[in-house]
Amino acid sequence: MFLPVLFLLLASLPDAAPPKPDLVLENGFVYTAPDARPRRLSILIGEGKILFLGEPAKARKLQGEARVVDLGGAYVYAGWADAHLHLLGLGRATETANLRGLPDADAAARAIQSAAASLPAASWAEGRGWDQNLWPGKEFPDARTLDRVLPDRPALARRVDGHAVWVNTAALRAAGIDARTVDPEGGRILRRSDGTPSGVLVDNAMDLLDKALPAATAADTERWLLAGTQACARVGLTEVQDASGYEAATIGALGRLAAAGKLPIRVYATVSPQPAELSASFAKGVRIGGGSDFLTVRAIKAVADGALGSRGAALLADYSDEPGRRGLVVTSPARLTEIATDARRNGWQLWVHAIGDRANRSALDAFEAAAAAVPNPPVGGTRPRIEHAQILTIEDFPRFASLSVIASIQPTHATSDMPWAEARVGASRIAGAYAWRRLKKSDVRMAGGSDAPVESENPLLGFYAAVTRQDLDGKPPGGWRPGERLSAAEALALFTSDAAYAAFEEDWRGRIAPGYAADLTVLARDPLTVPPAEIPSIPVRMTIVHGRIAHEAGAGSSAP
Repeated sequence: MFLPVLFLLLASLPDAAPPKPDLVLENGFVYTAPDARPRRLSILIGEGKILFLGEPAKARKLQGEARVVDLGGAYVYAGWADAHLHLLGLGRATETANLRGLPDADAAARAIQSAAASLPAASWAEGRGWDQNLWPGKEFPDARTLDRVLPDRPALARRVDGHAVWVNTAALRAAGIDARTVDPEGGRILRRSDGTPSGVLVDNAMDLLDKALPAATAADTERWLLAGTQACARVGLTEVQDASGYEAATIGALGRLAAAGKLPIRVYATVSPQPAELSASFAKGVRIGGGSDFLTVRAIKAVADGALGSRGAALLADYSDEPGRRGLVVTSPARLTEIATDARRNGWQLWVHAIGDRANRSALDAFEAAAAAVPNPPVGGTRPRIEHAQILTIEDFPRFASLSVIASIQPTHATSDMPWAEARVGASRIAGAYAWRRLKKSDVRMAGGSDAPVESENPLLGFYAAVTRQDLDGKPPGGWRPGERLSAAEALALFTSDAAYAAFEEDWRGRIAPGYAADLTVLARDPLTVPPAEIPSIPVRMTIVHGRIAHEAGAGSSAP
């Protein structure tokens, strides 16, 4: 019944020593694929692969001296993956003040002050996760609020979407930002009525702080990357596709961790599109991981626009709640086309962050021009991706399929943004926003992620948002624009088989079958069948990567 069982039979032929299982999972309900029915099957694992999948009686005859784990009726899935996450930011967030959900700017400032008390004197006070849309008046914060609690120490707090920072006067002074500082291309310095900087820097304006920020050491970088991967293993993730667009130093840190066997999960990394960095990446060539090599480097991350929450998303028409403003073009259409063409020619996958309809159209135009310029690219130059694909014009939906562009979506963004998204774009444009069902009907390939630390790294929250389009309180009843919901099987595919396809990995991971990687996520209950309100709290029993247990409930921190 399971044709790949031939894997064992072939291994027993002359000149081929049969792999020996070292781990057996029994008494679990196994989803061999997202649209399959779960069955009580045993799984034999050896040499990082699934050696056998079948009836328990037969498994017992083959298991030898392998460790046997009784799953007690838990549910087993192909390893869940996050198709869009920021590892370094996630790890660093563990050492900064968490501002998510705080009720106002004063509360956020006090949290930053409290967290800074334990930091070395030379370091900046930091926080992340503020959202002015949750505060009275929905106004952006001011440096003066931070000044009241941190008058002398530079302080920096990243907005929840990572596309704006709030700083105090000491930070502005350290960076040399004042009323005479000109807005950089693709960025915006928010200002008071007298022209002085208010303390909020949007998109490319954040780069003005770089010269003043304390430089991270190599040890800092490795510590944050490990903290991020360990946090992901604890929530059942076996792979993350990192959308950070790293420079060579961070890619080097990932490489050292992978070589030392310290990464608990697989990492599919993206590199910076800056010309010097990109030239060096092309010269070095792609790194395609797999098996015991947990690092792949074969993609580029470019940014077309900003975020909707900070009105940086590039729109074709004015913001409905701020006439005269259409957002920020972070990378020009001409440069996007140049990057897309070079990526396709050199065999690198390109990811483009695009939230607004103007940015999405620019990305699609760039991919179309690249395809015309390089009609027969190496395999890695195919499957371009648009990260977020958040606000689309109706006529651009079919272009994704015709250009073979993957829509990399983050379901929790819809449920976070739903209280104010329509105010930003109006009733007409909202029809093409967060429109997952419309993408499906347009035959668009998708993949699911979280954008952590913008949102939680827990993939069950993304699954829940995809199938309900509700917040964690079950609001609104029936879901926000419920016609765009996904089925449970479609949501599972987003984080398993679809994510594998988005990383060119569908031939060896993303499903459970003999010969495939032993990358597995084990949950105590089945999110496809429990009442939706119970999905977010389902415990993770076990995270297995390449046949190794990266996390086990009750076993403390994840470990390679």
